[in-house]
Amino acid sequence: MPPALTPLAGCPTGLQVWILRHRDLRLAFLPSVGGRLIGAAISGKELLWRNPEFFDDLLPVKPRHTWQPLDATMGSWSNLGGAKTWPAPQGWSGPDQWPGPPDPVIDSGDWELAGEVVMVSPPDPYTGLQVTRSFTITGDTSFTQETKFANVSSRPVRWSIWEVIQLDTEPATDRWAGGQGLVEIAAGNEHPVVLADAHGTLAMERRNGWVRIPIQPVVAKRGFPDATGEVAFRGPNGAVLRWRFDVFPHATYPDGGSRVEVWMQTPLRNPLAEFGDLHPDANYTEVEILSPLTTLLPGDTCTQRISWELTAQP
Repeated sequence: MPPALTPLAGCPTGLQVWILRHRDLRLAFLPSVGGRLIGAAISGKELLWRNPEFFDDLLPVKPRHTWQPLDATMGSWSNLGGAKTWPAPQGWSGPDQWPGPPDPVIDSGDWELAGEVVMVSPPDPYTGLQVTRSFTITGDTSFTQETKFANVSSRPVRWSIWEVIQLDTEPATDRWAGGQGLVEIAAGNEHPVVLADAHGTLAMERRNGWVRIPIQPVVAKRGFPDATGEVAFRGPNGAVLRWRFDVFPHATYPDGGSRVEVWMQTPLRNPLAEFGDLHPDANYTEVEILSPLTTLLPGDTCTQRISWELTAQP
């Protein structure tokens, strides 16, 4: 019998968290705010970051009517954490770019819980998309995620499926130089794409076909056009989260051809005006996995499949 999805007791109205347990694996979902995977833990060790302003462990504690109203700036984004799907490329220069987060549908909208576990977005008039995220347990410590973009508009659209996974690095920050916390990307020898250097420069090294990025006190982002389909996060609590996914060498990817992107941040005193007043006020790292840019005619779909594996190290 497959594991059952159960509601977490005590959640505020409209912010119901749903729990899926299988042996030592615990997944938590928040459909009502962007169809998020809000928790992924193995043997009690959590790997995803959740914003403590909004959560006490897994329990939402900030009623939605008290959240800052969306005003199209990054400064108005209620960044809950977890893993979510966005459309890429991101930008504010025209209709072929997604001007979020925040946005009222894909990141912040009330998604439908349509099965165990299937979350479906409302139709989004801006992008023309309806997004479906499906999760299936595949082993004692693993699951697969399939994300589908469907063009529900009357016009052609062109987007990349962009999985954004926020990872908890808080315990690592004061000891980053000692190797506590690490992102590893299977990749070739191309130079990464510099996507942001807002505070400091992201240090990394290449070794035996892997790019190794220790957790460090910076606000910076890099893209990896030579990623070959595997990424790992070695958390400061000893747990490991590994992703595997297909890459398409001859396809076009966003952001200078980036198949994987890494955003790393540390708290800053002031918001970043160049990022729409985004205010880095917590320690976390994002691993972002992208699909090729795909043109969808009305009624067309495209999918991205990611395998997740969690390991609890001693």
